[in-house]
Parts: sequence; structure tokens; C-alpha cells
Amino acid sequence: MPLLTPPSATAALKRRPALPNLPALPDAHDERSLRIALVTEYYYPHLGGVCEHVHFFAREARRRGHHVDIITSNIPGAEPQPHVIRLGRSQPVYANGSQARVTIGLRLRKQMRKVLHRGHYDIVHVHSPLTPILPMLAIEESDAPVVGTFHTYFDRSKGYSFFNDFFQRRLDMLSAAICVSHSTTVALERYFSAPWQIIPNGIDTEVFHPSVAAPPAIRKDEPSILFLGRFDPRNGLSTLIDSFRKVKGKRRRAQLVVVGDGPLREHYYKQARGDDDITFVGAVLEARPSYYAHSSIYACPTTKASFGITLLESMACATPIVCSDILGFRDVVVHDREALMTPCGDRDALAESLVQLLDDEGLRIQLGTAGRHESMQYSWPRVTSRVLDVYHSVLGQGAARR
Repeated sequence: MPLLTPPSATAALKRRPALPNLPALPDAHDERSLRIALVTEYYYPHLGGVCEHVHFFAREARRRGHHVDIITSNIPGAEPQPHVIRLGRSQPVYANGSQARVTIGLRLRKQMRKVLHRGHYDIVHVHSPLTPILPMLAIEESDAPVVGTFHTYFDRSKGYSFFNDFFQRRLDMLSAAICVSHSTTVALERYFSAPWQIIPNGIDTEVFHPSVAAPPAIRKDEPSILFLGRFDPRNGLSTLIDSFRKVKGKRRRAQLVVVGDGPLREHYYKQARGDDDITFVGAVLEARPSYYAHSSIYACPTTKASFGITLLESMACATPIVCSDILGFRDVVVHDREALMTPCGDRDALAESLVQLLDDEGLRIQLGTAGRHESMQYSWPRVTSRVLDVYHSVLGQGAARR
């Protein structure tokens, strides 16, 4: 399939499912049912790791008999959904080298207070607790214990430096502070002190697995290299396109399949310059497993990440990985075990690793098999049990104090 021209590409990119269509799972009720509020700036139709985490945790907790509401903001394209409460309006902003979102609107604090009061929640769980607006409002307005999960790795933060006391006080209001990876604690400890607990992101190993149907965008007559992620400078698509040209320059037959969307789409179209071996698919949600499972290699040249959730998705589909050697990815993969890791931003090294895997089917099978086995440690039932253990510990401490 050739490179999409901008008009057809734009049409493809508009097809954004609001929620993934997932198979039903049998109920498995826990001994005690909780009322849980998950507060996040990021939820569908926004695509990204935080909304994935929130959605899959909520799904597993509900399967166990817990009541879970998701409190988030209104975003263009969002449709009404049961147990999703939307406040204000989501506004994209540029922060931390990426596009972030904040909620704007009148009387947001009053609305948050009312929603939390009406919900009679046992636990309020805020995601990215020290980012405006909704997470911090929930921390300040909740009468129930508040648990926070931190998702982001960052090098430096002027805001955290200048307003350190303000943010530390909000952090101190949490009953428990969870980080998704060691790299996240490294970033936070530059500015704050807390008894961090590490609970990783999860993966639905029943959805992400090797035995799924192939997508039409991947040609079967030659190996395929997959990029899957937001069109965001730190995700390294420019680096990958340049490296892919080096791969082809070494007389290797291959195709680059690009799955994703973002404000920089026109920039990447121009960089690809009509290359028939580069296919822009657009944003996908439900079909992600099929792209991983039927790609020869998943390439992830990201320059900054707190946790490699897309690495886990690829591993669960038994697809070998070539990725950047960064702190957040070292929490998930080991060089030569599930992935080949290359110096961040090194186009030549990335091209060499891609060629190495394209030329060595045995190594691809070895890395993919190891990845599938390792991914089972991150299944959502396991991760959800660990988070629920934190909830019960917090509630037990509160009962003891009373």
C-alpha cells in the first residue's frame, strides 16, 4: 500500500473509535466491593498510555464487582459512556516536550466537589496527581482517601522547582503514591519526597496475542517494520524514517507501516516524500494487536518515556523489538532478551539493528518468544490485584486511626 496522500490520510485519521471493543470476561467478585473514582485528564478519544491504564484497570476492577467511575474532561469526539463523568473542556497544551491536556471551564472546583460528594466513594484514585487541573482539584476536594499514580518521566521541571512547597503539600495529601516504573521515581525524587510504591502498567494478554487476523495495510510479500504511537517529536518517527531509508539503501526489501496521528502529520508526510514502501495508516485502537502480531519488527525510537507500554503490547504479540536504550524502557526489556536496544537518536545504530533482525529470522523468533513469556507478568489481573491491595491497605489504616 503506498503512502497516503494528505486528503485520504486525513480521512483515515478521523476514524477514531471512542473505546476499544473487547471480549467479555467472566465476573470474579472480590470479598469487599468498593466505590472507586478514577480522576484523569486523559481518556478516550485521546490515545495514550494513561487512558489505556485507566480504562483497563476500570474494566478489571468492575469485573471483580467494584463500582468504578471515571472522572475526566470533555474532549472533541467524546461520546456519552456509562460511568464516565466529564467536566469542563479539555485543552491541548505543549509541556514536557510533548502535547499535554488541561481542563478549563467555569466552576470546575464546585463541579468536582459535587461529583465526589454524590459518588460516596471509598477511594479516589488520581492519575498524574501533580498536573493541573482535575487531579489536583480531586486531591483538594475529596473526603475519601486519595491514591495517586505517577506516569511520567521528565528530566527537569521549572514548575516543580519554583513551586516546590505547593506541590509537596499536595503530594503529602495522598494516602499512597504509586509510580509505574523506577524511572518515574528517579524523576520525582529530584524534587519531592514520598514513600513511593512501584506498580507497573498492565497489558491485556487476551487481547494482545500472536493469533489475530492480519490487517490489510501490511503487505505479505516482504518484511514489515511497525511504528505505533502519537505523532509527537519525542516518539522519534523522524529518526525512524531516516533509518528506514538507510535500511533500504543496504538493499533490504522492507516496508514501514506507520500507525498513529497527531498535529505533526503533515511534517511526516513531507519527510516520507511519497515513498511507496511507507504506509500511513492513521490512528487505530481495536486493530492494534493485529499490527503488532503481523509485523516482523516493532521499532520504538522514543527519546523519553516513563514506561514502555507499547513495548509490552508488542511483546504480548510475540513481536521482536528494536528500541531506544532509555531508562523507562530498561524497566521493561533487556537488550538481546526481548529487544535490541540502540543509543537514543542514533539513526545509524537503529538502521543496523533493524537490518540485523531482518536478516536473522531465528533471532526474531527468539526475541519474540521471550517477549510473550515476559509480558504475562504484566497481565491486568495481576496489576489490578496489586492496586486493590494498596486500596485495602489505605482503608485499613484509616479504620485503625478511627
